[in-house]
Amino acid sequence: MHKSGVLAWALLSAAAMAIGVFGPWLTALSLVSFDGWHLERHPAEALLLVAILGGLGVFIRRSTTSAGVYAMIAGIVGLAVGLYEHHHITSTLASYLPNYPQLTQALFHVGWGLDAAIAGSASLALAGLASFFFTPTVRTVSVPTAQIPSVPAGWYTDPSNADLLRYWNGFGWTTQTAKPAS
Repeated sequence: MHKSGVLAWALLSAAAMAIGVFGPWLTALSLVSFDGWHLERHPAEALLLVAILGGLGVFIRRSTTSAGVYAMIAGIVGLAVGLYEHHHITSTLASYLPNYPQLTQALFHVGWGLDAAIAGSASLALAGLASFFFTPTVRTVSVPTAQIPSVPAGWYTDPSNADLLRYWNGFGWTTQTAKPAS
């Protein structure tokens, strides 16, 4: 995989985090769902901000090694926020019906939105880590080199008339001729 592939991976991961913010974080009876905006507003805002800042940081700094650092930091912070929210939701649900955990799990469960945010965060952190193992794709440009004369410029015996001298300009014979000094 090339560095551009890692960039695409990181941007898709940040997008999965952002999509997860708007998806359901809690589902009741598989009919009613609540996203992060309805449960507790601040973790959803924080996770969306982390996803946007992480994606922008990776895209803007894509040609430097700091893009991997941005991805790792955003992924770890997003993962911490997502796991905190997951724990908070499951422990709150467990407190409602403590004697009937199977019933609670049957009626309520964490939705795909929070799972997508957690998976996107973990993927973003891994993409940041992976960016350190790939070098940017280097494009080679063919630049024509200047021709270096094999015989230096000067007056030499004319190849067509041994009685004359002809000027060699380093690349070919000129029309200038002269008689040799006696």
